Parts: sequence; structure tokens; C-alpha cells
Amino acid sequence: MDREDSRQLFHMAIGVCAIAVLLFLGRGFLLAGVFFTIIIGTLLMNMRLLGTKIALVQWFEERFERKHVPLPGWGSACYATGALVAASFLTDTGQIAAVLLMLGIGDGISTMIGRRGKIRLPYNEKKTIEGMLAMFISSLAAWYFIGDLAVPLALVAALAESIPRLDDNLTVPIACTALLLVIG
Repeated sequence: MDREDSRQLFHMAIGVCAIAVLLFLGRGFLLAGVFFTIIIGTLLMNMRLLGTKIALVQWFEERFERKHVPLPGWGSACYATGALVAASFLTDTGQIAAVLLMLGIGDGISTMIGRRGKIRLPYNEKKTIEGMLAMFISSLAAWYFIGDLAVPLALVAALAESIPRLDDNLTVPIACTALLLVIG
């Protein structure tokens, strides 16, 4: 397993943990946890940019940070912000869980499959048809939480994940939350 696969497994584990917090402790605990994660992460990013070396932060960077990110911890910050969007604007536990599933599991699987894919998307050379299909199919697991709404939501998630030059940790939860606010 290479660094990117490890990163995606960690990405999926965080998604599962977020769903577990939501289901077992409730929306309030999820909101508080994500909010404090963003605050602590922002402080750690600031310390890192100022040159402070923190062993735990370095360990995470060495194992999970992508090369050439705009800021250290950028992906994690976007992930937490995406989760905060869903938990802030949606009140239905099933809908929040569905969005978290697509953000955590769907996006992780799409990257693991998509980076091995051969057929590039015509509008985004960094993404593949295989990854987009993996996002759609794995996101259908949201059926458990929201029933038939999982199909259009999985389609929106797959399309949002494939948008060029935007972070999918933001586009997926924002697009899915918007759709659920309109039709949910």
C-alpha cells in the first residue's frame, strides 16, 4: 500500500468516526467536535507556518499530507469545513450521515479506484471515469440512511467530486447539502 492509499484509508476512517459520533452522540456533539477540530487545526497550521515543530503534526504530515498543498493541513481543513457545512445546515440525522458517508467513504474509494483508472474525464484530466463511477456506486450506501434520495444525491456527489480546481472535500458536502435542502 502506498502513501495515497494510506491517506485515503485514514480519510475513510475519519468519515466512519464522524458518522458514529453523529449516530451515537448526536448532531450537537458532531458540531462541537468538528468546530473544535477546525479551531485546533487552524492553530496547529499557524504554528507550523511560523516554524514550530510539533512531533505529532510532523508524524501526520509525513504519512498523510500530499505534496504541493497550498498550506499544511489544507485537505484536513477542507474536510472538517465540509463536515461542518452538512452538520450546520441539515437537521435530519440520516441526511447528515448520508453526506458524511459520501464525503468520507465515497470520496476515499473514488480516489483509490480513480487513480488506477485509464479513462480520463474530458473536463478534468486529473480524474477518471472509473473514479467517478466508484464515487457514485459507493455513495449509494447512503440508501441505508435516506432511502431513494441516495440515488440523486450519489449522482450529485460524483459530479461535485469531479469538478476541476476545487477541493472535493468542500464541493461534495456543499453540493449534497444544497440538494438535500432543496429536495429533502
